[in-house]
Amino acid sequence: MRSTDSAIFALALCAVLASCTQDQQAAEKPVPEPITATAAAMPTPPVDQSATAPSLPESNAPSDAEARQVVVDYYTAINARDYQKAYSLWSEDGAASGQSFEHFSGGYANTESVVATVDEAVNEEGAAGSRYINVPVELQSRQYNGTTRTYKGRFTLRAVVADGATEAQRRWHLASAEMQRIP
Repeated sequence: MRSTDSAIFALALCAVLASCTQDQQAAEKPVPEPITATAAAMPTPPVDQSATAPSLPESNAPSDAEARQVVVDYYTAINARDYQKAYSLWSEDGAASGQSFEHFSGGYANTESVVATVDEAVNEEGAAGSRYINVPVELQSRQYNGTTRTYKGRFTLRAVVADGATEAQRRWHLASAEMQRIP
C-alpha cells in the first residue's frame, strides 16, 4: 500500500470513529474473545498473556501473537484516552498514521468507546529486511451521542528484521489499515 493510501485511510478511520480473513483454521483453534474497554472501566483484555511481555525468539523476529497484541494495545490506549501511546504504535513514531498527533487525537473527541474483536494474525510476508503481517479486526464505535457504528477490516503491521536493527525497530508497529463500514 502506498503511503498516500495509508494516509488517506488513517484520516478516514479517525473521521469515521469521530463521527459516529483469514479462512477458518482447524475447528479446535480458539476464537479470540472480544476486547471490550471503556473510559470508565478498563478490563484486562482477554488475550494470550504470553504476548504481553514481548521477547524476541532466537530468529530475532517478533511473533504473530505479538502482532495481535499491538492491535489490542492500540484500542486499549484509545479507550483509556492515552492517544500518545496509541499514536506511538504506528510506524515512524506515528507518521505512518498519515496525521499529526493533534489531528489524530482530535479525531476521537466524540468517541465514547470502541469494542474491538481482534483476530489472529494472518498472511505474513517478508520484504527487504522487513516482515509484514495482517491482523483482522471488527470494531463497534460508540459515540457520546449514543450512536454505534460497526466496521470490519485489518491492520498491516511491520517489523524490521534486518541485521543491525534496534530492538525497538524489531517490534511490530502499525503500518496501514483498511476498514469498511458494515451496515
